[in-house]
Amino acid sequence: MPLLLMALGASVALAAPKRIPSLVQPPGDERLPGKIIWADIITTDPNQTARFYAALFNWTPRTYTDEGGKYVVLANADGPVVGVARGPNRKDRRPSARWMAYFSSRNLDQAAESVKANGGRLLAGPVMLPDRGWHVFAADNEGALFGLMNSTSGDPPDAEIGEGGLLWFNLFAHNPTGVASFYESVAGVDSAPGRQSAILLSADGVTRGSISPMPERTTASPTWVPFFRVGDIERKARLARRLGARTVIEMTELEGGMQVIVLADQTGAVFALAQGEFQSEEASQ
Repeated sequence: MPLLLMALGASVALAAPKRIPSLVQPPGDERLPGKIIWADIITTDPNQTARFYAALFNWTPRTYTDEGGKYVVLANADGPVVGVARGPNRKDRRPSARWMAYFSSRNLDQAAESVKANGGRLLAGPVMLPDRGWHVFAADNEGALFGLMNSTSGDPPDAEIGEGGLLWFNLFAHNPTGVASFYESVAGVDSAPGRQSAILLSADGVTRGSISPMPERTTASPTWVPFFRVGDIERKARLARRLGARTVIEMTELEGGMQVIVLADQTGAVFALAQGEFQSEEASQ
């Protein structure tokens, strides 16, 4: 696993076009440290991955490529939602993919040192991606991939999340309490107990994400899972399965009436669909 993570970090940092679009257009000056401001899916098959999510959410893909590599931005009517980047091949050549959530950070040098000091693994950085900003690519103290970013165009402001938008990020971990302490030190967030054994991560009084315990006897690795808002979750789940997804956790209704289902795409990346509203304690981004 360590060698794979190092290869993954190098591929994310280096196998990308020299210039990718700025995070906020037009640029702003708002900074929201501790907020998850972007997400990439790191995949062995960027073309298949981009087609899957574009078809599922009716997103529009835009490809950026040069001698440095290829990067796809998927956008909805409100603007860019996620990016698709090339990851390293597995030894067995099977397809694979994982999501990477990026926290806003003011001091990436300090954050990079904190990753190492708190049991994580620094994969690459800080590195500058022109127009986008400074990045750190890392794995936390249980091996889940994540990133830190200091955007040159400011951070996306808090706003209502519409259909097909990135609503939430939850980290599935073996020891949520221990991992929460890691992110407190590295990402500058606060943590507090939530419902159903979850831990809520917040910054400046705004809840930004959550950490939940992994199911017992699972062979899966700890990972950040994005939740995308949909208007008709049953219809969207059926479409996802027709496109090649499989169910990881069956449809569940949370306190307050929100329905969620956790799926894995064709390359194995885990994501979730969500219909309804979070209660105030589980406020979205």
